[in-house]
Amino acid sequence: MSKHNAPFDSVTVEHKHTLLDNRPDGLSTATGTIKAQLDLLLLGLESLSGESSEAVLAAAQALNLQERIGDRVALWRLRNANPLRRSSGGRKKVDIEEARALVLVIGYLAAQQQARIRSTLEQLEAAVEQERNPFHQPLVGDYLDEFLSHYRSRMVDGDVRDENSITELALRILIELMFYSSPKGTQRLWKALLNRPEMDLPVVSELEEEGIAQAANSGSDASPSA
Repeated sequence: MSKHNAPFDSVTVEHKHTLLDNRPDGLSTATGTIKAQLDLLLLGLESLSGESSEAVLAAAQALNLQERIGDRVALWRLRNANPLRRSSGGRKKVDIEEARALVLVIGYLAAQQQARIRSTLEQLEAAVEQERNPFHQPLVGDYLDEFLSHYRSRMVDGDVRDENSITELALRILIELMFYSSPKGTQRLWKALLNRPEMDLPVVSELEEEGIAQAANSGSDASPSA
């Protein structure tokens, strides 16, 4: 299906200069739940616009976050730290400042796509009211098709999780992105991440961890895909 990419304009001052609350005492690295949720929100944004790494890197540059998200390899490692990913572990640890950087980027991109998010949700609401299949609504259908396709190809349970379950997840992510597209959206997202109950995530064995570390050190991630 065709995509209509939103223009990448400058974001509001509120987004650009948001100061996130300090991390809780003792939290120096992102939990598995935080890493998973950040990646899923980026997946939602990607599914809405058809853009992926280039949009994230442009946002990081606009927000002066190149030290945390400087290139495609750095971004690939951050996203593949999501324990739900098939290739989870390009780098297992994500420090809390990198998580903050991703929060700011997500808020920035959500603000960019706010009109599309709102229109997609309006179509979803109309479909529910009319008792129609959401997939038959142009914007909703495009978004769900993209999300399902990416989830099935990238996540460990993508080939066993049923379509209804993935669809429900996609719609939840869409609604959350609407909340995070507001001027105070990054602060809302940051607080939500810090207070979110831990997800039921796959367990990585010590042997797998060792293999992951060796792959990362060998430079096998030099040509990551978006």
